[in-house]
Order: sequence, then C-alpha cells, then structure tokens
Amino acid sequence: MANQITSAVKQHWADMFQENLEKDLLGMELCSLVNIPNGDTKNLPTINLQRYVQYQKYTPVTSQEIKTGNDQIVINRTPMVPFEIDRIDVDDAYLEITPELISGAGYVLKSAVDGDILNKALEAKHVYNSAGLDQWAGDPIALTTANLAEVVGKARTRLVSKGVNPQNLALVVDTDNVDLISNLGIEKGFNVADEAFARGYRGNFKALQTYETNNLTATRTLALATNPTADDTITILGNTFKFVSALANAGDVLIGADVAATTANLIAAVNVAAGEGTTYIGQEDPSELIGVTASAVTGGVLFTSLTGRMFASSNLTAAADKFGVEAVEAMVMEKGAIKLALRNSVEIKQDSDPDSLVEKFKVWSRYGVAVTSKGKAKMVRISIQWDAAE
Repeated sequence: MANQITSAVKQHWADMFQENLEKDLLGMELCSLVNIPNGDTKNLPTINLQRYVQYQKYTPVTSQEIKTGNDQIVINRTPMVPFEIDRIDVDDAYLEITPELISGAGYVLKSAVDGDILNKALEAKHVYNSAGLDQWAGDPIALTTANLAEVVGKARTRLVSKGVNPQNLALVVDTDNVDLISNLGIEKGFNVADEAFARGYRGNFKALQTYETNNLTATRTLALATNPTADDTITILGNTFKFVSALANAGDVLIGADVAATTANLIAAVNVAAGEGTTYIGQEDPSELIGVTASAVTGGVLFTSLTGRMFASSNLTAAADKFGVEAVEAMVMEKGAIKLALRNSVEIKQDSDPDSLVEKFKVWSRYGVAVTSKGKAKMVRISIQWDAAE
C-alpha cells in the first residue's frame, strides 16, 4: 500500500511539472515541434526552391536540378532539478510543500529550455547592429524610442523580402525593451489563446507578434591581462567573486601563479566546475547564477548568460582590466524557424535514504534544439547594447 501511495504522489508531481512546463514555455509558441518517437536523432531534409521561368508557346524549357540538403536535430539536453524532502514534512504539510517545489522546479526547467532555444539567435543569417542591417563588423546598438521602430521595421522588411510569411513573424525582446515598445504604442492582440499570454505574448508592434522573455542570450567580456591583486572583485547578478591568496569565504577565488592560472580558477568558480574547496569556494546560493557560464578568450574571460542581463561590475587594481559592453541578443524570426524536440513527459526519479526518512528526487526533461539552414535565413538577430564598457 505504501508503495502505491508513493507511486501515486510521484505521478501527481510528474503531471504537474509537465503541465507547468508546457504552459509557460515560450518555445511552444516560437518553435516547430519535431516528434522523435525512437532514438535521439532525426534527419531534417531540405529542398531548395527553384526559380520560375516564363513559358513561351512551342518553346522547350530547360529543367532545373533539384538541390537537396540535410540537417539534423538531436535530443541531447537534460536539465535536472534535484531536491529532497523528509517524509515527516510530506505527511504533515504535503499541500504546503508541493506548490513551491513545482513552481521552483518548473521555472528552472523552463529557463533551461527557453534559454537554449533563444540562444539559437546567434545562428541567425542576418544581424542588425550599430553599423546597420547585415553589417557583421558593427557593435551592439543602443535602442531608444528614436530608433527602435526603424530597427524592428527594417528587420521585418528584410525577412518579408525573402518570402517569409509576414503573418507568422515574431519579435522576441526582454522586459526593458517591452517597456520601451509600450512607450511607442503596442497593439494588444485579440482572439489570442490564453496560453500565448502565459508564454510571454504582449501584443503586436510593427505588425510583429511581440513576446517578452528573460531568457535572451547576453554576453560580456572581462579584460584580464594582469594577475589580480588580493581583494580585487567582480560581481555577476549580485554575486561577488573575490580574488584572495588563501580561501576563506563563499565566493573566494584563489590567485594563481600567473594570470592564466587565476583565469582558470575564476572560470571554474563561475561554472561550478572541479576545484571547489581548493581553487575556489562556491557562492552561498549558486542557483542565482543559473544559466551563466564563463570561458577563456584572448586577454580575458567571456561571460554568457541564457537568462538575460548580468548586471556585471568589476573592482580590479589594473586600470585596463574591466568589463566591456554587454550585448543582449533580441530577435525577429518566423515562427517555426527553430526546431524543438521535447520528450512527452517530465521524468522523476525517487530514492529513499537508507539512514533517514528523506526522499531524494531528481526531476528532469529531455530535449533537443536545432536551426536548419533555411531556418537561419528566417531570423534576424538584433544585438542590443545594454551596459556600456566600464
């Protein structure tokens, strides 16, 4: 009987996780869903459209060769939310415990999936930046009420001129730009499903279905050419990393023998990689940095966030070592340009601790995201400057 009850509770949670994930997932609005019933890979064949010719009576025409290609989507992402509950709490306060767990885990999984989807903006064939449309050498552009309508309008026109259905175009921006758009006037949608609003739909702007999200990709580079001095700091999303000669407190990063060693320690600390307790001490609440990663680049560290702006700052002794411009990647795209393969159910693994009444849960989702060569041509990445260089 106990096993039946546990199984019922487990399935109840699984169903509620799944319902919350699909209800709020922006990807359900923007993506074309791909079904992969078996295995983890599916081929996505492409056929290039042909040009038409003018037929003249009694005049032979020359057939054109059909050019085909092949893209793939692979289910290779598995975000997981692990947590544990003591059975005493389950028995005493089941209804009070589960809503918070469902909300928290559902939000984390949603952010993971939507972050990976919107990161595909980096694969767009077209870009708009400070140099204009399709000028790849430009810098991120600062959007204002004076230029926002022009930028969005030109991005839309570029896609429509390539044959994209104008009725199926979406604009994806963050909260700050939704506020900016609201100042210019946003047309509220009619006859729109409630699910669309739950997934971020805010109305129409420049004939584009406009969606708000906090999962746009943001990037910012920290110049780090000189080995930091003890007590130098950088801050990401309110979490401080302090360079020290001896580890003592949460957020400490050990200063290495040279700047390369210190850079490696900082990257490990941000990514919660190997070395905790020896080259760094983790943040008190690492969940605040979910979606943020760091990687080495020439002369510094590239920080990438799949949850929007990082609000980064630095206090380093070397005057030249500081953060550069933060870029946030918004997008104009045809719905369906990005492909999403999402497994049908949220999985829950439950284990009992043999030495206590604690039940340990692991909740995860399996999915894959891809953009075909044709899909890339149906997207315009708008590289927005938020914070200027320090």
